[in-house]
Amino acid sequence: MPTNPLPRLLASLAIISLISAAIGLILPRVSDLPAVAPLHMILALGVMPLILGAISYFIPVLTRTSSPEPLVLLSPIGALIAGLLVTLSLSLTYKLYPVAAGIAVLAAGRLLWWSQQRAKATLGRPHPGLLWYQLALGALILGLLIITLAALWPEQWLPLKRLHLHINTLGFVGLTALGTLRVLLPTVGGFPDPQAGLWLMKEWRWLVAGTLLIATGATWSTLLAEIGLLLWLISLVRMIQGLLKAHQGKLWQWHGAAISLIAAVIGLVLSLISGALHGHGMLPTSQASEAFVIAFLLPLVTGAATHLLPLWLLQSQPEKQKQLREQLGYLSAVRGLAFLIAGVLTLASQPLAFLIAIAALCQFFIQLARPLEIAAIEDENSK
Repeated sequence: MPTNPLPRLLASLAIISLISAAIGLILPRVSDLPAVAPLHMILALGVMPLILGAISYFIPVLTRTSSPEPLVLLSPIGALIAGLLVTLSLSLTYKLYPVAAGIAVLAAGRLLWWSQQRAKATLGRPHPGLLWYQLALGALILGLLIITLAALWPEQWLPLKRLHLHINTLGFVGLTALGTLRVLLPTVGGFPDPQAGLWLMKEWRWLVAGTLLIATGATWSTLLAEIGLLLWLISLVRMIQGLLKAHQGKLWQWHGAAISLIAAVIGLVLSLISGALHGHGMLPTSQASEAFVIAFLLPLVTGAATHLLPLWLLQSQPEKQKQLREQLGYLSAVRGLAFLIAGVLTLASQPLAFLIAIAALCQFFIQLARPLEIAAIEDENSK
């Protein structure tokens, strides 16, 4: 067994996240479940545990401290249990989501407390990415408390549910994704990026403000939501300009993780615009949510998995990691483009969108089979 079990747990959570996304996209087409159930399968069961696990993995790097203690694994595992409970609650007749929210709050709160302890143990100042993770965890906790309050205050269910949705998708998922992407893109592209830390130190204020404005505006004022949208788009444009103009030759490739991650950034822009259309009554919630999953989350998770899964599955074997990255990243530009096209077609209510998204996801699963086989052989040989 590896001395640090977190990488293998993360590999499992990444696979669970992709499977949850596939099932969550299929379910609305083969069952009469409410739309909120498949969405929570994707976000609560798939994405939330993976993000908490990834934060646990990256915090020691950002604080230049030792590997996480085994107890830290309780946070992503607790989030996985919470995600399973809320998915069952929304799919069946059991009202377990207040319990699920409580478990998730404890998991996120434990991780937030641990991140602060690691920050205090840092020699010098922690990497600015740490603050982004702490803000994302704070957003998750706030969003979960809001939906718990909504369960106790049914008269305000709809506005509180909207607050919960936007604070969790933009505040939790969005801040985590951008904070990671700003560092991960130069890593996978193989170039130094001295501007990354400066961008992280400057932009978090605008994105936090934008998230709060969008969340409150979606509930009470369209104008506030549009101001928040503008703040998000300005930060994303600055990020794209800073990376793509200077390093386009290393990022715009047919193969590899970088192009999938760029597709995720473009997908996030598309999702923000679709959210604005939804706010003006031009788009139903289900379409905007599905476009967020297809155009943003799927290229994000497959792109990050392309780079990180080999690291998690084959620790201390750089040559094999490189081979597996090449396998997972084969034709990733085509896959990323397929996700974006499917996202646009989803907004246009075209049934073909689902088939394109599932086909692209299946292509990644097929490429993933060989790395999992190699990792299983390595495990068997190490026993």
